[in-house]
Amino acid sequence: MASYKAKRVARDEAILLVKEQGVPPEAFQRAVIDITFIAADKRRRDPDNLFASCKAYIDGLVDVGLIKDDSADVVSYSIHYERGTTANTIIEVREV
Repeated sequence: MASYKAKRVARDEAILLVKEQGVPPEAFQRAVIDITFIAADKRRRDPDNLFASCKAYIDGLVDVGLIKDDSADVVSYSIHYERGTTANTIIEVREV
């Protein structure tokens, strides 16, 4: 139940952030999604697990109508990992 709730919150956060920035009149038919993970500690992380943690956010991008869907025909991904003073995940979407 906790996992479901966390995923729902992530999905809703993505929807809210896109709405704040303005939903385009039509969903992107092709897009590149750049994901930057910023870690505030020195732990080693597996990029596959980091990417999987973003699934709910990406589903929110589909729900709000920013991208057509999240299939390989529509989106491609770029994943970056950095160390910083504050942990953060930045998701940027570009139409191509």
